[in-house]
Amino acid sequence: MGTDFDAIVVGAGHNGLSAATVLARNGLSVLCVEKNGWAGGMAATKELFKGFKHNVGAWGMLVFRDEMLKRLELEKYGLKLNRPRSSYCTFGEPGDAPFIGYTDINEIANHLMKDHGPDALEGLAGMYNFLQKFKAVSDRDLFTEARPLDRLIADAPDDETRSIILKVFQGRAIDIIRQFFPDPTKHRIIQASLSASAVDGTYKSPFSPGSGFSLAYHYCMSDSYDFRTPKGGIGAFSEALVRAFEDHGGKVKYGAPVKRLLIEKGKAIGVQLRNGEKISAKVVISNLDAYATFIGLVGEDQLPSDFIHAVKEIEYQNGYIQVHMTLKEMPEFTGHVAFANENNIRWIMAYIPSPEYLARCCEQYRQGQVPDEPVAYCGFPSVLDPSLAPAGYYTCTLFSQYFPFAAPRDKIKELSRVMADRAIGQIAEFAPNFKAAIMDKVVFTQQYFESTYGATQGDYANGLIHPGQMWNNRPVPGWGGYATPVKGLYMCGSACHPGPGITCVPGWNGAQRVLQDWKK
Repeated sequence: MGTDFDAIVVGAGHNGLSAATVLARNGLSVLCVEKNGWAGGMAATKELFKGFKHNVGAWGMLVFRDEMLKRLELEKYGLKLNRPRSSYCTFGEPGDAPFIGYTDINEIANHLMKDHGPDALEGLAGMYNFLQKFKAVSDRDLFTEARPLDRLIADAPDDETRSIILKVFQGRAIDIIRQFFPDPTKHRIIQASLSASAVDGTYKSPFSPGSGFSLAYHYCMSDSYDFRTPKGGIGAFSEALVRAFEDHGGKVKYGAPVKRLLIEKGKAIGVQLRNGEKISAKVVISNLDAYATFIGLVGEDQLPSDFIHAVKEIEYQNGYIQVHMTLKEMPEFTGHVAFANENNIRWIMAYIPSPEYLARCCEQYRQGQVPDEPVAYCGFPSVLDPSLAPAGYYTCTLFSQYFPFAAPRDKIKELSRVMADRAIGQIAEFAPNFKAAIMDKVVFTQQYFESTYGATQGDYANGLIHPGQMWNNRPVPGWGGYATPVKGLYMCGSACHPGPGITCVPGWNGAQRVLQDWKK
């Protein structure tokens, strides 16, 4: 008896859809099963409040490479991107000049010279060159199975590059940053902005060993660190992938949560949905994280014990809140950040006054406390894309790391409200009309993303960006090539190399591995 499909992809997130599209384009019959009623996973745009559209989860394409637009032909399927004049404005107290991430290299150079001085320009250029040397090495492994660290070092072109590789994998982000900005107080807003990238998707502060890798990942994964956003919201990106997939004959089955994988004689032969329906396939590709896939869907009895233990050791402790608001007017920034009201610089503002500030928040977080003064990233997406809000109104999303990870479930709502109010207060210190402008508000924590999207412990990185969990150790040591101990079962999500973020690369790579084995 024949199978229902050549391949079943579990999860219609952006990597799952990327893998499904590649397989369908190569002539396989492919079904993508999705637990929710929409595509995109944690890259979806939802109408949380009538007439307003919010990006729930991912909100921009921070580490995306333009070549993936061509590889997946996404512009052919209606994807249009906004490339704002600035990617962010990081600010602190009045005595410190804000740091504006202009997307034009000449404009950011002029900004550094004028507002921060020639030593700031020299420092940022030096760090860029440092990271470019790592990028040149790491790019060799982007679209293939990653080499072990010892091979990476052995293959490096010179001693300087070998030293850089070791510093990235083993060092602290602050050591890399202060190699180029040695004065802890001078240019601390620039240092803070760089440090914020280093703690994103980690259980670390910029002073923690291993945080250097996350810093390098965020600045080396993409062509340039531009915070581009799809017109219509991040969900428009996922919808373009669905159109590409369906155009090649693929099918997405929504509202179809998978109960378990069907395994016969050590081989994956399909899936069983929660409603009891069984669907057969020659191969199954999981877009879920490793714990959800192997412990949740495969079962420990089907896997080697050392593999199971490695999966259970994956760190997912990623505490955060995401606050979505509707506004009746735009916040007007005052004082030393009043300039941000012009030319849409204020479309994304980040209050991060120093690396030490991040470290203090992390210390309180590790003690199970809501930070007294949380880090606050506050974006106003409808400033760039008016289609997200009714005329005369605005959308606002605030993100803050270090929400108490292991908070008791009966305390989560209260603690998340406290943290949201504190983070909003940080922005309101510099935009006095902000609080009064808020009409509606909803606060999501990592627990929401766990229950809604199935991400283990709500970790949007699908396994934290720690050196021991990256490169050829992703998802676990010995299995960095997208295949798994179960024959016919593959991985294609952010739990795989190269890692998290809106990239489509793990999906592309996972599909290539399936095709490679398929031809055999």
